[in-house]
Amino acid sequence: MTTAAAAAEQAEPEPVENRPVVVGLDGSPAALVALDWAAEEARTRGCGLELVYVHPGDRYALAVIDIAPQELADDIFDEALDRLASRGFGDLEVQTVLRFGIVPRVLLRESIGAPMLVVGRQGRGKLAELVLGSTALATAAHARVPVTVVPDTWEPGSTPRRRVLLGVDGSQRGESAVEYAFALAAARGAAIVAVHVISLPYAYPADRPLRSDVAHFERAAENVFDNSVHPWRTKYPNVEVTTATEYGHPAAILAEYAKDVDLAVIGGRGYGRVTGMLLGSIARSILRQMPVPVTVVRD
Repeated sequence: MTTAAAAAEQAEPEPVENRPVVVGLDGSPAALVALDWAAEEARTRGCGLELVYVHPGDRYALAVIDIAPQELADDIFDEALDRLASRGFGDLEVQTVLRFGIVPRVLLRESIGAPMLVVGRQGRGKLAELVLGSTALATAAHARVPVTVVPDTWEPGSTPRRRVLLGVDGSQRGESAVEYAFALAAARGAAIVAVHVISLPYAYPADRPLRSDVAHFERAAENVFDNSVHPWRTKYPNVEVTTATEYGHPAAILAEYAKDVDLAVIGGRGYGRVTGMLLGSIARSILRQMPVPVTVVRD
């Protein structure tokens, strides 16, 4: 029996968390867009929000800027609360928390035991890490809870598409993401679009394998779906699942599929002590390019 099959047989549906969804705020427009998504998620889950502003300094140090940390935090929280009220989320239970220290580290600590941490995808530029944003990168790489990174271009649709995009790579480290996606889809009455992307070796043409090798790649993809997806289809028979195999770079392919879904779910993967390597280069590329919120579920 495969690892996924054993997990599917033993897994029980997670109870709805009573703890609030944690949202990182910094006063930026990107963080406010993330707040919009988090508010809708909290309402769906039946929980509240914990808004966290981390001041990157010492509580007792002299302020470098004219505004004291508490005043700055109050301004950020007031703007967030006004936005929630204006968008119909004034009934949510909201906590505000001011902390001091290194932003990603504090957010990670605050999110322990929470159902989810939500951050904005910040930054523009040519360097990959700048485009993604250091806070989004570090939290997605290290969090012990699901982390949803919301692009600053995201806008809520008038009606949900009720489709979840799932990136499937067939690895054992990606099984937690598959489990999360199925449990989420079952709870929300959503369908899953499971996509496995094959990156061809450099010796092959850019977009397709040689005709003589197509059968080999197709069998490999079928094995990935059989081992990673099929056990969860058995566990959640009411979840509609569509599978697709594509050739190319995972980030570009998944970005195309993301145009017709509400949310994407991927695994973190990656090894090493360097922050970026802990997340994995493919996951980082996906986070940078996706037009919809992406939930990263680490093992």
